[in-house]
Amino acid sequence: MSKYGNIQYLIDRPEPTEIFLKARQIAGIQLQEQFKIFNKGKVDSSYDGFKWVKTELTYPSFDNLSFSFKSSVYSVVIELIDDTGSSFSLKQRERLLNACAENNLIPCLFKIKLQEKSKNLLDFMASTNVQDEYELIPLEQGWNLFNARSNQKINPLTLSSEEPTKMSKWELSNFAIQIVRTDIEKDGNEVLSFCDLPEVNPQIWFKDKQGNVGWVVVKHITTETDLDYRKWVGLEQHNEQLLPFDGYYASIQFHSLKTNSMVNLNRGDAYVVNYKGLERIYVS
Repeated sequence: MSKYGNIQYLIDRPEPTEIFLKARQIAGIQLQEQFKIFNKGKVDSSYDGFKWVKTELTYPSFDNLSFSFKSSVYSVVIELIDDTGSSFSLKQRERLLNACAENNLIPCLFKIKLQEKSKNLLDFMASTNVQDEYELIPLEQGWNLFNARSNQKINPLTLSSEEPTKMSKWELSNFAIQIVRTDIEKDGNEVLSFCDLPEVNPQIWFKDKQGNVGWVVVKHITTETDLDYRKWVGLEQHNEQLLPFDGYYASIQFHSLKTNSMVNLNRGDAYVVNYKGLERIYVS
């Protein structure tokens, strides 16, 4: 691995299948309904209620959706099941459990039954042009969440912690990228895609108002010495797919109003954000 990290996130990405997109929509709608049931009339602040952490489809990623309640964050993978097996592979399980352990997340499966008679589950899921009729049915009503390690049912209302909990490296990266994405779109540009894994560079691809495509390295920093964009100059030399596009660097600092610190950053705290905009680090 170079000093620039493991460069994996390029503009060319695999397209999700029709079945996965439908299953993801079903999971999002059902979970949102559970959020509404609790949040309505019971929330004094955003910390007290359920809220989405990430609903956008990103690649690469260790999960499909994520949400928070109090000091707990839930990382959700959608598992399709039928009589022949499951879409949740051992490799995917390992990736999810490792990421959740590293970032203090709760690993969840949202189980959906696929009713289709003519093909093996994995072959059917991989189809890009589905001709056969099929039906997707959540395994249970309500939360329909299962622990990806133990397969035990999960109820966020009883499981969530209220103890002060530090934000993980992944959360801080996701938060920083949200700020940069909002800034890019505010100026009338289009965010094409993004990846919130801290070790993957660059994090954002976008198209400006003139139609030019560019990439952005986004980093959460804690000291002024980390502000130096020059340490990222030359990133494009390590992957030729970056060369045709302009490159930018964006650094983000968070200052907790509760802990009065840029290091002790807890979930649910209010923050002051220090962001000075994009700095160009490469001209194609």
